[in-house]
Amino acid sequence: MIRRNALPYVLLIAIAVVPVCFMDKLTFQVKPVDPRLWLGVEIVELTPSIKQQYDIQAASGLLVSRIFNGSPARSSGISDGDVIRRWNGISVISAQQLQYLIQTARLNEGVTITVERLGKPVSVYAQVGIRPGGI
Repeated sequence: MIRRNALPYVLLIAIAVVPVCFMDKLTFQVKPVDPRLWLGVEIVELTPSIKQQYDIQAASGLLVSRIFNGSPARSSGISDGDVIRRWNGISVISAQQLQYLIQTARLNEGVTITVERLGKPVSVYAQVGIRPGGI
Protein backbone atom coordinates (compact mmCIF):
# COMPACT_ATOMS: atom_id res chain seq x y z
CA MET A 1 0.00 0.00 0.00
CA ILE A 2 1.27 3.45 -0.91
CA ARG A 3 1.23 6.07 1.80
CA ARG A 4 -0.88 9.09 0.98
CA ASN A 5 2.02 11.58 1.20
CA ALA A 6 4.17 9.40 -1.10
CA LEU A 7 1.73 9.57 -4.03
CA PRO A 8 3.24 12.71 -5.65
CA TYR A 9 6.66 11.04 -5.71
CA VAL A 10 5.25 7.88 -7.30
CA LEU A 11 3.51 9.92 -10.00
CA LEU A 12 6.66 11.94 -10.66
CA ILE A 13 8.73 8.78 -11.11
CA ALA A 14 6.10 7.26 -13.41
CA ILE A 15 5.98 10.39 -15.57
CA ALA A 16 9.78 10.56 -15.80
CA VAL A 17 10.20 6.86 -16.56
CA VAL A 18 7.51 6.41 -19.22
CA PRO A 19 9.24 8.45 -21.96
CA VAL A 20 12.52 6.63 -21.34
CA CYS A 21 10.77 3.33 -21.94
CA PHE A 22 9.91 4.47 -25.47
CA MET A 23 13.27 6.05 -26.38
CA ASP A 24 14.28 3.10 -28.58
CA LYS A 25 11.18 3.73 -30.72
CA LEU A 26 11.88 7.44 -31.22
CA THR A 27 14.35 8.84 -33.68
CA PHE A 28 15.43 12.41 -33.38
CA GLN A 29 16.79 13.98 -36.50
CA VAL A 30 18.59 17.28 -36.21
CA LYS A 31 19.18 18.87 -39.58
CA PRO A 32 21.66 21.65 -40.19
CA VAL A 33 20.05 24.95 -41.16
CA ASP A 34 21.52 26.92 -44.08
CA PRO A 35 20.11 30.47 -44.10
CA ARG A 36 21.44 31.01 -47.65
CA LEU A 37 18.90 28.58 -49.11
CA TRP A 38 15.70 29.98 -50.60
CA LEU A 39 12.71 29.16 -52.73
CA GLY A 40 12.10 32.71 -53.92
CA VAL A 41 8.55 33.37 -52.80
CA GLU A 42 6.89 35.98 -50.66
CA ILE A 43 4.05 34.44 -48.71
CA VAL A 44 1.09 35.46 -46.58
CA GLU A 45 -0.38 33.29 -43.86
CA LEU A 46 -4.04 32.45 -44.42
CA THR A 47 -6.53 34.28 -42.25
CA PRO A 48 -10.30 34.17 -42.61
CA SER A 49 -10.29 37.59 -44.30
CA ILE A 50 -7.49 36.62 -46.75
CA LYS A 51 -9.33 33.39 -47.58
CA GLN A 52 -12.54 35.31 -48.24
CA GLN A 53 -10.82 38.07 -50.23
CA TYR A 54 -9.09 35.61 -52.57
CA ASP A 55 -11.83 32.92 -52.48
CA ILE A 56 -9.44 30.29 -51.07
CA GLN A 57 -11.00 26.98 -50.07
CA ALA A 58 -7.88 25.52 -48.39
CA ALA A 59 -8.15 25.07 -44.63
CA SER A 60 -4.45 25.77 -44.15
CA GLY A 61 -1.38 26.74 -46.10
CA LEU A 62 0.46 29.84 -47.24
CA LEU A 63 -0.64 32.19 -50.00
CA VAL A 64 2.09 33.02 -52.53
CA SER A 65 1.92 36.78 -53.00
CA ARG A 66 5.10 37.22 -55.06
CA ILE A 67 7.59 35.12 -57.03
CA PHE A 68 11.09 36.49 -57.46
CA ASN A 69 12.54 36.49 -60.98
CA GLY A 70 15.17 33.80 -61.50
CA SER A 71 14.08 31.95 -58.36
CA PRO A 72 13.64 28.19 -57.91
CA ALA A 73 9.91 28.85 -57.40
CA ARG A 74 9.65 30.59 -60.78
CA SER A 75 11.50 27.69 -62.47
CA SER A 76 9.23 25.12 -60.82
CA GLY A 77 6.01 26.70 -62.05
CA ILE A 78 4.69 28.07 -58.75
CA SER A 79 2.43 31.04 -59.48
CA ASP A 80 1.20 34.12 -57.64
CA GLY A 81 -2.04 33.18 -55.90
CA ASP A 82 -1.04 29.54 -55.31
CA VAL A 83 -1.50 28.24 -51.77
CA ILE A 84 1.45 26.13 -50.60
CA ARG A 85 -0.11 23.15 -48.80
CA ARG A 86 2.60 20.46 -48.57
CA TRP A 87 6.39 20.18 -48.77
CA ASN A 88 7.57 16.64 -49.54
CA GLY A 89 4.33 15.33 -48.03
CA ILE A 90 4.53 17.48 -44.87
CA SER A 91 1.58 19.82 -44.25
CA VAL A 92 2.71 23.45 -44.27
CA ILE A 93 0.94 25.52 -41.62
CA SER A 94 3.17 28.54 -40.94
CA ALA A 95 5.75 30.80 -42.54
CA GLN A 96 8.32 29.78 -39.92
CA GLN A 97 7.80 26.11 -40.73
CA LEU A 98 8.21 26.71 -44.46
CA GLN A 99 11.39 28.70 -43.84
CA TYR A 100 12.75 25.83 -41.74
CA LEU A 101 11.84 23.26 -44.41
CA ILE A 102 13.57 25.32 -47.09
CA GLN A 103 16.68 25.97 -45.02
CA THR A 104 17.08 22.33 -44.02
CA ALA A 105 16.69 21.03 -47.56
CA ARG A 106 19.80 20.09 -49.48
CA LEU A 107 21.05 22.46 -52.14
CA ASN A 108 19.87 21.39 -55.62
CA GLU A 109 17.99 18.40 -54.20
CA GLY A 110 14.46 18.16 -55.51
CA VAL A 111 11.36 18.52 -53.39
CA THR A 112 7.72 18.02 -54.25
CA ILE A 113 5.56 20.98 -53.33
CA THR A 114 1.78 20.63 -53.41
CA VAL A 115 -0.08 23.84 -54.01
CA GLU A 116 -3.73 24.63 -54.35
CA ARG A 117 -4.36 26.47 -57.61
CA LEU A 118 -7.89 27.60 -58.45
CA GLY A 119 -9.25 25.18 -55.85
CA LYS A 120 -7.40 22.11 -57.17
CA PRO A 121 -4.23 20.43 -55.89
CA VAL A 122 -1.19 20.72 -58.16
CA SER A 123 2.19 19.14 -57.49
CA VAL A 124 5.34 20.89 -58.63
CA TYR A 125 8.96 19.81 -58.41
CA ALA A 126 11.49 22.37 -57.19
CA GLN A 127 15.12 22.59 -56.14
CA VAL A 128 16.06 25.11 -53.47
CA GLY A 129 18.89 27.40 -54.43
CA ILE A 130 21.24 29.96 -52.94
CA ARG A 131 19.67 33.35 -52.30
CA PRO A 132 21.28 35.98 -54.52
CA GLY A 133 22.87 39.00 -52.84
CA GLY A 134 20.67 42.01 -52.34
CA ILE A 135 17.42 40.10 -51.76
